[in-house]
Amino acid sequence: MQQITSTPAPSEVAQEWHRRAERAGLSRVMRASQPAELAAETTTRTIRLVTGLLRSLGDVGAALEIGCGMGRLTPAVAAHARTVTAIDMTPRMLALARENCAHLSTVDFVRTTVQRLPWRDRRFDVAVCVWVLMHVLDDDEIAEACRAIAAAARHLVLVEYEEADIPVGRFSRLRTVEEYLALLPGARLLERHDLHYGGDRSFAALIALDGR
Repeated sequence: MQQITSTPAPSEVAQEWHRRAERAGLSRVMRASQPAELAAETTTRTIRLVTGLLRSLGDVGAALEIGCGMGRLTPAVAAHARTVTAIDMTPRMLALARENCAHLSTVDFVRTTVQRLPWRDRRFDVAVCVWVLMHVLDDDEIAEACRAIAAAARHLVLVEYEEADIPVGRFSRLRTVEEYLALLPGARLLERHDLHYGGDRSFAALIALDGR
């Protein structure tokens, strides 16, 4: 169940992520109310799902990781792509990601948002976006984000909450995979799995993006 009384402005969302970046460990990017061992175990399961979906694509040249946070998934993406561009809007998160992924020579970290992707003359083989779009709250902003992803990538590995037994906060918005498919131009669902996490249920989907 989800209750939203007011939608925070994008600037408020940015400030919230500045605050979250100062937390410890995985609580920076996962629910701080959940036990640390649950967050770690869920991260392991998420990596396994993302890895499986990337393997379904076969040879991956260039990958775009959207909302890389502290870089917890970046090594898994880099293991299945020749090059990775990892983006995040929060300076502290990017600093942590660079530190955690210093051994990865094929990863380039860039500060930007999914709504404002700076590339117009290239298209990635795949974009990987894990629990990021749920924090794009405004209807116009999420539509712009989905258009930007469809223009930037041929495939999308998307992990997002669909249901939450523990109500999500004002900085999150639950959407179904069908809602995302409707927002992504030229989208076709190729594969879908469920991920249960502390009473919540997320989907992990591989989506083909046929239109720019």
